[in-house]
Amino acid sequence: MSILSDFEDRIANAVEGFFASAFRSPVQPAEIAKELGRRMDKGRTIGIDKVYGPNLYTVVLSPDDDERFGGFLSTLAGELSTYLSAYANERQYDLTSKPIVRFVVDPELRLGRFETYAELVSTDDIHEPAEEAQARFVAAPYERAPATRTFATVSISGNAHDVVLTGERMIVGRLAECDITLEDSNVSRQHLAFEPEGAGWAVEDLDSTNGTLVNGTPIGRMRLQHGDVIQVGATELVFHDPRR
Repeated sequence: MSILSDFEDRIANAVEGFFASAFRSPVQPAEIAKELGRRMDKGRTIGIDKVYGPNLYTVVLSPDDDERFGGFLSTLAGELSTYLSAYANERQYDLTSKPIVRFVVDPELRLGRFETYAELVSTDDIHEPAEEAQARFVAAPYERAPATRTFATVSISGNAHDVVLTGERMIVGRLAECDITLEDSNVSRQHLAFEPEGAGWAVEDLDSTNGTLVNGTPIGRMRLQHGDVIQVGATELVFHDPRR
């Protein structure tokens, strides 16, 4: 059984507890699920050895559809989250947290129309507990929905894809065990570390043999700004701040 068919079966069983017949809204759960899957594909971020899928999904409904779904939206959000977890597993996307699905009402949308958005966000930036975030938000228009911040990334010379910065510390060096491994003989086994600092990131040299430069200046530790160029050996890493 496909993951979409499994989703539809679970929804059909859940619906019996809410509605006597079919959904009163012309927006069908399977349509939302398929669209969120496409959003996951479009919003994936490719790292060196992982492909990250978005973990926050917003579904924008018209006021009429919101009313017709009624109290079922909380259940639907949970089922969509389960579907997206399975979808990510099927495509071997790495998720930094269980997908959160929230619903937003846009008064300008007509009955039967909906919009979707997907974001890869730091779990530190989702202030509501997961079960509270799986609720309805009212926004007119969508831009008034609670703001989130995407992950910072670094571009690496010779690498076609950016690397997402996550966790409490990311080590860069020649060792295969490093979070970011560089095949550069001028780079130390453990050369530097990226660490969260406040709302941003800092870079720290780990007593490397050839040192670490930021914008041409040797550093021990430095808070990073968007566009900073970090030089290690013959390799350049460019820091990208999503809040720029």
